[in-house]
Amino acid sequence: MINTPTSETRALLRLLQLADSAFPAGAYAFSDGLETLVQRGEVTDAGGLYAFLGGQLQQGWGRCDPPACALAWARTDANDLDELLDLLKPVTGPRTASTRVGHNLHRAAAKLWPEHLAGLSPARHQAAVFGQLAAALGATQEAAVTAFVGGWRLGRATSATRLMRLGGLDAQRVVSRLETEAERCVQRALTAAPDDLCSFAPVLDVAAAEQATLDVRLFQS
Repeated sequence: MINTPTSETRALLRLLQLADSAFPAGAYAFSDGLETLVQRGEVTDAGGLYAFLGGQLQQGWGRCDPPACALAWARTDANDLDELLDLLKPVTGPRTASTRVGHNLHRAAAKLWPEHLAGLSPARHQAAVFGQLAAALGATQEAAVTAFVGGWRLGRATSATRLMRLGGLDAQRVVSRLETEAERCVQRALTAAPDDLCSFAPVLDVAAAEQATLDVRLFQS
């Protein structure tokens, strides 16, 4: 006998779909400065990728976007979070990418689950939009942030396999090594207040800014 799926199961399935890199939001088109570091020769192997992703989780992206996702989960109006994310993303490329992906994320989700998203006033930035959508689809706050962090981690590892001589299995080993950092990132996000959002990763910010000047590019920023 097959049991009827619970609302929690259905919400989790939708959340995993939303966080998948193949979801038509365009997140796969951005590398967060990794492309610049690869071309400079600063990230060339699994060890370099581990350092890059770990730095982002501990000091950069992880201190800013996952907390915004967690905070947006509990809000129908995220204008204040959007304004804060504008300030915390000083580089034009990543800031524009965040709002573009956020717009595409909501637009695609609204076509798939219109009955759940009717009347939702969407945020602008990807993190805040993801949190709002996860709540509207019935996912818990912890599940929302975990899926958001997990999707980012896997997406950047996949990007690395396109940028350097790194096999899929080696990239996945890096992802596995980052489990503790990712778990800490999620737990920080779940207890964060708006004043806790920050980002200090100047090397990565500079790399993201210089990405637009590369002679050959695979990613938009």
